[in-house]
Amino acid sequence: MKWCYETDDNLIAEIKRGTKRTQEGADGRFRSKLRLDDKTGDLTISNVRTIHSGLFKLKLSSRARKTINKRFIVTVNVKSLSATAGGSVTLQTNAKIQSDDLILWTLGAENVLVVKKDSGTTTVNERFRGRLRLGKTTASLTITNLTNTDSGHFKLQIINTKKTTFRRINVTVTGE
Repeated sequence: MKWCYETDDNLIAEIKRGTKRTQEGADGRFRSKLRLDDKTGDLTISNVRTIHSGLFKLKLSSRARKTINKRFIVTVNVKSLSATAGGSVTLQTNAKIQSDDLILWTLGAENVLVVKKDSGTTTVNERFRGRLRLGKTTASLTITNLTNTDSGHFKLQIINTKKTTFRRINVTVTGE
C-alpha cells in the first residue's frame, strides 16, 4: 500500500511487508503530521492547513489480486469572517500561548505587520494603533472601528523553541 501526494513519485506513506512508514513529502509540508493505520490503511493528517489541499493517490497491491488505484481530492478552506465598517471583529485562534512566545499577526500577500509581541514588548502597525486587542492566553486578535481597508487575509504565527503554530483567517469588511 502506498500513499502519494500530487505525483506518483512523492511518496508520503506506505505499508510494505507489514512495516509502515510515513514521510514528510518532497517539500516537507507533512512533517510530523501523518498517521497511518496499519490495519485499515487509513491516512490521517493532523493540524491540517490549506497547504495540505490537493490530490492524494492510494495504490493497493497484493500478490493475489491486481493493483487498485484510488484518488482523493482534499480541499482545506480558510476560515472567513464578515464584519461591518465601524464595527469590530475578533479573530479567534484557539491557540494557547506562553509568555515567552513570539506572536506575529500579518496581513495580505505582502505580510504587512499588524502586531508583534516579543518578550513583553508589543509593536502595533500605525494603521491599527488604538484599534487592537491581543488575547493574553490565545493570541486572538480583536480589531475595532473597522474600515474597508481592513479586509484581507490575516496570518498568525506563534513561534517558540518547540514549534511554530500558524493560523489564517480571511476578513471581509463591508459598508462605509
